[in-house]
Amino acid sequence: MQKKIKNILISMIKTAIAFLSFFFIYLKLKQYNEQELSFQFDNSFNPVLLIIVVLLMPLNWYIESVKWRYLIRKFESVKAFNAIKAVFSGIAFAIFTPNRIGELAGRIFILKKENRIKAVFSTAVGSLSQMMITLLLGFIAGIFFLYFYSFKLPESTIEYLLYVKIFSVISVLSGFLIFFNLKFFIRILKKIKLSEKIIKPIGIIAESSIKELVNILLYSFLRYCVFLLQFYILLVLFKVDITFYEAIICISLTYFVSSVIPSFTLTEIGIRG
Repeated sequence: MQKKIKNILISMIKTAIAFLSFFFIYLKLKQYNEQELSFQFDNSFNPVLLIIVVLLMPLNWYIESVKWRYLIRKFESVKAFNAIKAVFSGIAFAIFTPNRIGELAGRIFILKKENRIKAVFSTAVGSLSQMMITLLLGFIAGIFFLYFYSFKLPESTIEYLLYVKIFSVISVLSGFLIFFNLKFFIRILKKIKLSEKIIKPIGIIAESSIKELVNILLYSFLRYCVFLLQFYILLVLFKVDITFYEAIICISLTYFVSSVIPSFTLTEIGIRG
């Protein structure tokens, strides 16, 4: 009886998430009036570019599913199709949680019960690698921005951006330090007498070699390149007057800002703007 109630509850949650997701899309489209949409979709509108952007979406999700399978392969083997399903579940949960933390919980339901805690930490490592790539490339973009465009900014803004740059350096270095020294991180957790149930799953990830960790970073970098290309194609599609070089700087900074500011996915568009 309890299992039946549990299944009904899970089905209700899934239905509610699907409904809210579609409602969110509807609200975003509703923000544009007919005149604005007709301006964007005039005779010079190139549908091929839009098709390319759409086709890049499954590529992005596929790379993420491959990365996730790579992360959890030591304790459970998952079929490619099930990994993609898990990624989609994570995306749905992430929409309604701050900084997409619900993505961790959304993926574990397809796994065996005894492996779910391990999967949470594995997914967290994958998210950390993605964040590190975003911060690193955003930091590099920030250096180019300050070097070439600082004359356009007031002095107070330049000083503020300098603090941001210092923060990003510390964040990137800390991220790489933790990422490549998980065993040291476990020793710290043991000193503060954290539960063995938490430490043990992290220990499995800590056994990863440098080569394996670098591979995870490469998967994250590939995803970042897909994001970058999609964004740039959309800028071209909607006739934004910007060079490729300027676009790469602005896009990298946009991803950087949207990553470091705590937010709900529902509000990210406003924050990025």
